[in-house]
Amino acid sequence: MDTRTFDEIYADVPAHQREALAQFRQNHLPRTLTYKGVKWEYVVSGDKNHPPLLLLVGGLRVADAAYENIPMLADEFYVIAPTYPSVNTMRELVDGFSAILDAEGVRRAHVLGGSMGGMLAQVFVRQHPKWVDKLILSTTTLPNVDYAQRYLSALEMMLPLPEEEAMNGAKVWMVETIDPSDDKALITRAFVDELYSQRLNKADLVSTQQCLVDFHTNYQFTPQDLANWTGHIYVLESDNDATFDEVVRAKVRELYPNAVHYVFHGAGHSPATTQRDLYFQVVKGFLKG
Repeated sequence: MDTRTFDEIYADVPAHQREALAQFRQNHLPRTLTYKGVKWEYVVSGDKNHPPLLLLVGGLRVADAAYENIPMLADEFYVIAPTYPSVNTMRELVDGFSAILDAEGVRRAHVLGGSMGGMLAQVFVRQHPKWVDKLILSTTTLPNVDYAQRYLSALEMMLPLPEEEAMNGAKVWMVETIDPSDDKALITRAFVDELYSQRLNKADLVSTQQCLVDFHTNYQFTPQDLANWTGHIYVLESDNDATFDEVVRAKVRELYPNAVHYVFHGAGHSPATTQRDLYFQVVKGFLKG
């Protein structure tokens, strides 16, 4: 069992970055609810009188993975960010989002999801369209049978691994996927280290892979799916996204022909991190426009 303290894990991180994370956690203690026997945690930020915004994180799973992004939105929106429990299907996750919105007294919210969060957002708007006002899909993909096989192979490789080996492998893979800039490298590595050493377990890794397999196997989207939905869509992409290449990005654009599209240049897979000020200027402009 890893018993290192926060200060030990983040010892090499610049003080201002370490303190920003610690302060965010202190000011945003998770709220909890139980829905269909599953315990959910989520954080909220901002004035409840502001327009509600459901913020869906990616493969890191935990709400405070967005600890730098949430304050960029909370000045003008009531931000609700779930942590994903260890369930096996996308349907279980999106139904949980509805339960959280209901618990917060929200009847309709903007939704912003990036990467895996963008996949969840696409399922959510189809499963629960009445809950969604404006939808922002960021650096994400649509269901793809080739991806299904990829994630299934990863799941089959992971299942027999001892817990420690699986978690250590996840650390390496996640840092490579995030590909942080030099000024964010130390805190990213420390956050991922803490996440896979103390906060998540192998069941969470399995859950991620199972949900991705589910998404790419059991869902098929068409441009007509949302014909009766009255909301609006913004599709954000990066021209050098190494996770989802131009072929995938083009298919997303084709799937949402009536959406507004915006391309970040040289921002990688996570423009919310690499070009944060511009990213949230673009997001807020759409949500308020």
